[in-house]
Amino acid sequence: MSKTVFNGLIILTLLAVATAFMLGRETPSTDASPSSLLLPQLEDQVNDVDWLRVSAGGETIATARRDGTAWVIDEAGAYLADWDELQRLLSGLASARVIEPKTRNPDYHGRLGVEDPARPGAAGVLVEFQPASGLPGVIVGRQAQGREGQYLRLVDSDQAMLVDREFDLPRTIRGWIESDVIDIADDEVVEVAITHSSDNVVVARKVSADDEDFVLQDVPAGMEPRTEWAVNSLAGGLSNLTAEEVRPADEMDWDGAVRYRVVTADGLLVEAQAVSLPADGDRDEGHWVRLEAGVYTTALDSASEEENAALTTGRAQEVNRRVRGWAYRIPKSTFETMTTAMDGLLEPAVVEQ
Repeated sequence: MSKTVFNGLIILTLLAVATAFMLGRETPSTDASPSSLLLPQLEDQVNDVDWLRVSAGGETIATARRDGTAWVIDEAGAYLADWDELQRLLSGLASARVIEPKTRNPDYHGRLGVEDPARPGAAGVLVEFQPASGLPGVIVGRQAQGREGQYLRLVDSDQAMLVDREFDLPRTIRGWIESDVIDIADDEVVEVAITHSSDNVVVARKVSADDEDFVLQDVPAGMEPRTEWAVNSLAGGLSNLTAEEVRPADEMDWDGAVRYRVVTADGLLVEAQAVSLPADGDRDEGHWVRLEAGVYTTALDSASEEENAALTTGRAQEVNRRVRGWAYRIPKSTFETMTTAMDGLLEPAVVEQ
């Protein structure tokens, strides 16, 4: 290596070190001193916050607001917000302390993920509060590398800061809604019915609630179930059901919906109507359900007992309180379980010689 090239490499190295030093060690502002709270105003009024908006790349992700005792998301038709996610965000911002001020130079903001969040492709997520609250918006940038903390910047300041908290904010509306819809464990279920049309119905039931396996009903002559697992899996359509998206149910066309119904050992009946929507513009193909619960009093003798019937009725009412009027986009695999056809469960029977 020539002396000229070697000297050039030394100069480039020194410039890189100087740039990194300037990026991390700019003169701190009076409102960003180490160990100070990032948002001292929020610490005092965190319990009074009743509105916030999360956006990225100039597009709103979710607008959350308090509605009575609950939080809802406007972009999901005022469906319930994920309170745990909101609580983590609010408590994290209220308790975040500045580890050290970083750069004031906007040219370097992009490296920390705290550039103007309205720019397409911006790395940061903007959190805004009600203007009347007096709280500044916060740009949540990248997590620090090789150390704890995350880079943030208040929108009314050029000063980037490293704080002692880390945030992992969802960049889709799915992460801000209450995604848990219903959980009917498959071992609770004693009967499943899938109705495609009046002459195309799949029914599987247990002879006794204590049985492990379901018996497929009305199997055509010369055919038999492919596997016990395939039949038993029909009961799992409402087990830990989660939503990928939520809409008001009356905004959708339910003509031709497949009806998926389960009955539990205590007489709870839950029916889902399932439809598949084609891709539309920027939206991918979607699989949607709406739900309704009731009491199937003739399912088992125990369901007719007064005490058990009251408990089951209360359970059905709680389900309806949560789901009535809403449509849920669900995973394709769950949709396929709910819409299984009889021919997908059968194979020619083996004739013993």
